[in-house]
Amino acid sequence: MSFTTVIYAHPYEKSFNHGILQRVLQLLDAKGEAYRLIDLYADGFNPAYTKAELALFNQGKALDPLVLRYQEILQQTDRLIFIFPVWWADLPAIVKGFEDKVFLKTLAYDATPTGVKGRLTHIKEAVAISTSTAPTWYLKWVSGNGIGRAMLGHTIKGIGVQKRKWLNFGNIDNSTPATRQAFLDKLERHV
Repeated sequence: MSFTTVIYAHPYEKSFNHGILQRVLQLLDAKGEAYRLIDLYADGFNPAYTKAELALFNQGKALDPLVLRYQEILQQTDRLIFIFPVWWADLPAIVKGFEDKVFLKTLAYDATPTGVKGRLTHIKEAVAISTSTAPTWYLKWVSGNGIGRAMLGHTIKGIGVQKRKWLNFGNIDNSTPATRQAFLDKLERHV
């Protein structure tokens, strides 16, 4: 059985990110799509490597039971939906740590003389949904487009996912209930 995996990364249940999560799950339920939720903060995921974990990195092995569980989920996933805030024009450390510790070689990629060859090609699509205080254009054109280039264009592409997109609700500090609702409504086209 394949399903969508939602990877959620926000510690505060009254955030707009949590509202996005609720809307995404509502849309998946309405479409009758099976999904698994990985709530990194609720799970108590530690994004930092220990010395013992890093010693196994070149073998593509993990010690953390959460990492092992997440890897099992990924083997049955056909779509990824990430939901997170953009902090300092980049991923939160907990999302970067998820990539670092879960997307290990032998599971997610093979090392080749010219780079990596993705092994998670059964995952057909990855959608990153984020919020930011900066306007989206600023993140894309001034701050280096870390989500579009590094996360989606390098890491997610590197593990074998061909279809990738980024939806950002920028300028959140100046948003209104109407603009937030419009963003939630727009998610139906992408979820």
